[in-house]
Amino acid sequence: MYQHFILVASSYTEGARIGFHLSAKEQIEKDVIEDKMKRIAQIKREDVGVHFLVTDSPKWDSVIKLDSFFEDVMVCPSFDKFEEALGFDSKITAIDVAKFFLAVKPMSPLKIQKLVYLAYKEYLLKYRSSLFEEKIVAYKYGPVVEEVYQTFKEYGSDAIKVTDDTDNVEYILKDIHLPQAMGRMLLAKDVEKIVPILLKIIEDYGDFSGWQLVEFTHSEKGPWETVYKPYLNREITDEVILSYAEYEKF
Repeated sequence: MYQHFILVASSYTEGARIGFHLSAKEQIEKDVIEDKMKRIAQIKREDVGVHFLVTDSPKWDSVIKLDSFFEDVMVCPSFDKFEEALGFDSKITAIDVAKFFLAVKPMSPLKIQKLVYLAYKEYLLKYRSSLFEEKIVAYKYGPVVEEVYQTFKEYGSDAIKVTDDTDNVEYILKDIHLPQAMGRMLLAKDVEKIVPILLKIIEDYGDFSGWQLVEFTHSEKGPWETVYKPYLNREITDEVILSYAEYEKF
């Protein structure tokens, strides 16, 4: 007989359940299991399910045959890959932040960009740490995360092109819902810091139009004005934000 040690978790990146599978004849060594559990604890993912089964084969097919619960689990080729997938899910991206805002209320692409920037700035000022890894650059109409721009551009040029009436175009993605967006945030490292910041941004700036937020981010001596040069898309670094954010005001 063979003992199976199985770890299962939901992966928002893969859009499926993922797993790690280890089997051994008779019994898996205790120190091997303890090592894997210790590494999982370091990631701080409380949603990882731990399973022990016994079958007559070391193969994954025997696990599925015994219990159909595991049928749709994508088994990672190694523990390192499983660990990497869980770790990636714990990192918030700028697109995750944008989707969170879109799940709360419809808004224009112009407004989305400004709220994503303001969330980044608020988090940076409070915790002296980056909310996400993507760069913020200075476009003509204010701070922009290019990955967010590219992601939502596919929903139509009319909804993304910056014109005088852009802010009258509001949309919300049909496949984004608050429970889904919140679920993604709840897997993130430092969730207790991130979600309050995002909700604060909605409370403080959610009723402003995109163009009002453009005016706000264009404040004299502010981060955007400090770095902006036409057509160069220069980065608004953390150092610039920390040094000049106090000048942003209505």
